[in-house]
Amino acid sequence: MRRFTQIFLATLYATLSLAVHAQSGFKGELDLQSNYASNVGNSLDAVLGEGQRWDQHGWLRLMWSGASASGWGVDIAYLGQLQQGGGVVLARRQRQLNPAWSIDPHRSALLRLSDVGSDHGQSLVSQRLDRLALSYSSAHLVLRIGRQALTWGGGLVFHPMDLFNPFPPNATYTAYKPGADMLYGQWLFDSGMDVQAVVVPRRNPNTGRVAADQSSAGVRWHGFMGQQQQMGIDVLLAQDYRAKVLGIAVNGPLFGTTWTAEIVSTHLVDGGVRTSVLLNTQYAWSWGGKNINGYIEYFHNGFGVSGTGHTLTRLPKSLVKRFVRGEVFTVSNLATGIDIQWTPLLTLKPTVISNLDDGSALLMGQVVYSLTQNTSVTAGLQWGFGGHLTEYGGGLETAQNSGIFVAPADRVYARFTWYFQ
Repeated sequence: MRRFTQIFLATLYATLSLAVHAQSGFKGELDLQSNYASNVGNSLDAVLGEGQRWDQHGWLRLMWSGASASGWGVDIAYLGQLQQGGGVVLARRQRQLNPAWSIDPHRSALLRLSDVGSDHGQSLVSQRLDRLALSYSSAHLVLRIGRQALTWGGGLVFHPMDLFNPFPPNATYTAYKPGADMLYGQWLFDSGMDVQAVVVPRRNPNTGRVAADQSSAGVRWHGFMGQQQQMGIDVLLAQDYRAKVLGIAVNGPLFGTTWTAEIVSTHLVDGGVRTSVLLNTQYAWSWGGKNINGYIEYFHNGFGVSGTGHTLTRLPKSLVKRFVRGEVFTVSNLATGIDIQWTPLLTLKPTVISNLDDGSALLMGQVVYSLTQNTSVTAGLQWGFGGHLTEYGGGLETAQNSGIFVAPADRVYARFTWYFQ
């Protein structure tokens, strides 16, 4: 607890001191969320005693960024979190049951910038520096070193080209991406093309030492093609956890819509090759005085397995690692959704993720209402339906004839957000 307090006070003092000298660069966010989850009686959640649970979650972000006229800049973000409820107990029991089912990215991070103040009963108090990066930029060059966020690819729900802390398909909060420790460089050409390169060193979570088989490095080139250079193209070459990755993405306009196509081929250490494909399109229109944006996205998961009757213990290791990170484990998936600006203050966001292999689906709905210029309320639900032994229905059996299934819990939640500066 003493170390926890020292980190918090030092970060708070540094951030507020910087804010005094650069008011425009400081901002903060306070979120309070309540969540109810319910799962069936033969689910792993229920077996571990948390089939139905209430959870309260609060987090505070303090952020400061600044840049000098000479091109140097700094980006700092502190995140303090308090969790209370059955979800804390469930996560702890899952780790005790099988540590491989729970991946803690902080244990493999290069910089030790996180700490747990208390983890007892139904309460968990933690904190971390989610951004701590030094940067330099000029007319053509951008360099950043430290903890930062980076997103590659044009996926809307699924993200095969995003190798660094991608959001899971059912994420309810995507406004602020978790940072990763990396060295990043970008060269900007006068034509609008650019080249990005990144090195992400990570530690072996068991030994605490930096390991090549846990680290990543990659280069992405972005350019244009077609008449009037209306189509964008990305080429990605990377090594991610010793797997070699080649990705190609193309995007552009088509009859009033925008579309994206991605092909990502992953060459595994054992010699296997997994190829994923993503296709999506978006279209925006007005109806009845309301602004609407609709999208549809198809994702072929090269790491997935088709059909039903699979068990968690018999899935390929390369797939299990992705499954516990929140990724889907089946081959063919389709996401459809619309964002409706019902009023200037009220937005509706229904989405359906369908498993084309087993016929199950996950319905997600979200309503966002702006109370004031700096506050908002978000409410939503997630409900899975489908037959026995399906991904979003009965779930995936943990082992052959175990009678225990890993199934998504039905959820309802409400969140209050206050932005300040």
